[in-house]
Amino acid sequence: MPTNAEILLEGSYLYFEKDVNYSQENFKLIRFPDAKSYHIYSEILSRVESGEFLKIMVRFEMNDHFHPTFARIEKSLGNRYAQEIFQFDLVAQRLKYTFENSKASQDFNLNISAKHYLTSPAFATSAIFTLSKKLNATERTAVPLISSQNEWTYEHPPEEKIVFAEIKTREVTDFKLNNTSLSASHLCLYEQDAGAGAAESPVEIFISKHYALPYQLIHGDQKIVIKNLKKNS
Repeated sequence: MPTNAEILLEGSYLYFEKDVNYSQENFKLIRFPDAKSYHIYSEILSRVESGEFLKIMVRFEMNDHFHPTFARIEKSLGNRYAQEIFQFDLVAQRLKYTFENSKASQDFNLNISAKHYLTSPAFATSAIFTLSKKLNATERTAVPLISSQNEWTYEHPPEEKIVFAEIKTREVTDFKLNNTSLSASHLCLYEQDAGAGAAESPVEIFISKHYALPYQLIHGDQKIVIKNLKKNS
């Protein structure tokens, strides 16, 4: 790992379900000038129904074009532990996926597109794709996202899922953080294209101008809001 590092942003999010706070995420965005890369480190702590704490650690690495190059997702709950690793070979356009728990390890290789996008449990990474994907201002844009549904055991390899993104042209300025007004872009995510005909409630994400870190998510009874954000000059 390169040693020359610059912390660009750090902060935290609060997760709500029907106005009940059940989780917090702490994150840092770090730039490594020598390696021409950016890393997001997130720690998510949630209390589950049993009273135990679910802890998720995310390490999300990107190149200087903000394309994902590596991701590690570690989960622990009581005596359960699982880890997923995504390693991208951008020249060969291949993804190597590794799933590990206390009992076994499973590898899988997948061909990827030249411009690939990756989801993670960290809200801090949810809008990173907007930094490298050109979104149409007048209609929904198809975005291929690589994701995994594995939890504590290996069930399936990662798969590519298409979501449809729509960016609103009008800036939103009604956010406040520490009594400071914030400007944000309004992003809506859909499972279907506009021509599908079925009415669909989008996932709404309000994105900052700081490396596309989001301020807020709204979807039904679910809400994620930024608690604090520190920009290091």
